[in-house]
This record gives sequence, structure tokens and C-alpha cells, in this order.
Amino acid sequence: MELVAVTTNVAYIPGVVNIGVLRNGERCAVIDTGLDKDSGRNIRKVLEAEGLKLEIIINTHSHADHFGGNDYLARNLKAEVYAPSIESGIISNPILEPVYLFHGATPIRNLRNKFVLAKPSPVDQIIEPGKLEVIDLEVEIIPLPGHCFNQVGVLVDNILFCADTVFSKRVIDKYRIPVVQDVGSHLKTLDRLNGMEYDLFIPAHTKPVEDIKGLVAKNMVTTQGIIKDIKALLNEPKTTERVMSELCTSYGLDLTVVQQYYLIHMTIMAYLGYLYDEKQIDIEMDGNLLMWKLSP
Repeated sequence: MELVAVTTNVAYIPGVVNIGVLRNGERCAVIDTGLDKDSGRNIRKVLEAEGLKLEIIINTHSHADHFGGNDYLARNLKAEVYAPSIESGIISNPILEPVYLFHGATPIRNLRNKFVLAKPSPVDQIIEPGKLEVIDLEVEIIPLPGHCFNQVGVLVDNILFCADTVFSKRVIDKYRIPVVQDVGSHLKTLDRLNGMEYDLFIPAHTKPVEDIKGLVAKNMVTTQGIIKDIKALLNEPKTTERVMSELCTSYGLDLTVVQQYYLIHMTIMAYLGYLYDEKQIDIEMDGNLLMWKLSP
């Protein structure tokens, strides 16, 4: 891992999750911490090699791959953790992520690994949209919900760290159904991103870009395509599981990992919920099964 400078005060550490770094003299803050203690150790090594002292962690959202390094960094470097309100509850109580994936019940062991169950982290400050002072630098917290309920981006020096708002063509082509928890908010966030003009956009899972419109377009087409394909499957009433099975099969997906099953199941539920609230589909109860159908 290495530190890539963008401006005097802004840098990032490229990786599976791009880690934002804000620096002011020897003081620094990071944006997200990766998956686990190994991520935390690597971040520490990079910062110490640059003579930087970590003071603050800003978490953009509460998926395990974005705060899994918190525990190591907070315990060993005494860094304070800043997070949005809903996300802070999960960061402090990570069992809530596998709980909601397992529909609110005690999660099975397949959902108790580091990819969905990070170590708990204290949250020292709840962050809200608007201006915020971090290590004597002015940053702006930008609401970017959709992929996660209360996801935020961090804007500093006209550079936007935009979390998991967009995924690369490679990721979309491989996984086909990117994780979304609120489809309506996701569409609005993509629309807002499309109108934003900053010097650089740094998504969490792909390379920084000066113009984000291409990535937004790919993600928008993907989302609208999933909406269209789900509606096409509802030419007759179907359960959630049947919709998911037929959609995955049509996309050439072969679900063999339980964790992947539940992540996609949650995402399909988000799409069905969106279509229902938009009154494009309806609910029918039949033989003790909840069936989805097109609205008349």
C-alpha cells in the first residue's frame, strides 16, 4: 500500500477499498478503514511512513469492508470515529448487519464472518450533512444514500470521496446485481452525482475520475435495467424467491455462497419495495405466500 497525493491536504491509499487521507502537517484523518485488522495495520504503516499521526476516522457507511479496520486503529492509535447516525448504530453493534440480512432473526453461522460481521467500534461523533471541521480542515459531509441507508461522501479541496455510490463496469459485469438498500434514494443520488462538478471523484471500489458522468450512466442503466427485468418477470404473480431465482438465472449467476445469496436477496427486496411504493407492482396473498404482481 502507498499514499497517493492529490492536493497538499488530500491523498488516498489505493486498494480493494480506497482509503481517503486528509492531512494537515503531522495530523491526519482517514475516510474508511477497509475490511479488518490487516487493513488497519496496513493503513498505520503507510501513515507512519509519512510521519502522520492519525486522529480521526470518518466512516462513510456501515458495511463491514468500510469499517473493519476501525477496531485496530481506534484501540492502538486512539483515533476518534465519526459516522452518520443510522450507520453509527451498526458500526457500534456490527451484529446488526447479519441480523438484517437474515430478516431480523439470529443470523446463521454463514453470516458471521468478517465480510459481514466486523469487530465493533466506538463512534465518538455523529456527523450530519454540512460543514465539519476535521484536524483544522473544513470538509463537507454530502448525503449519498441508496447503497446504504445513511451513506455519506466527504468533500474537501473540491475532491469528493463518494463511497459506494458507483461501481466500475468490471464489477457490474461480474456481479450483475450491485448491492442497494434503498433503490429510490440510489436513483436520486446518481442523478445528483451526475450534476456535480468537482476536480476529482474518488469512489471506494474503482479508480478516481475527473468526470463521474460515465460511471453514473453505467450504474443508472444497470439499475433501470434491473427494474425493467423484474417487472418483465411479474407477468404472473411470483414470490420474492422465484423473482430472485429467475432474475439470477437470466443474468447467468450461479449462487453457491450463502452470504452472496442473502446480499442479493436483500437487494431484490429493495427493488420490489421500491416498485411497490411507486405503485408499479402490487401484493397478493395466496396459499400463505406473499406474491408480487404487476399493478393493474
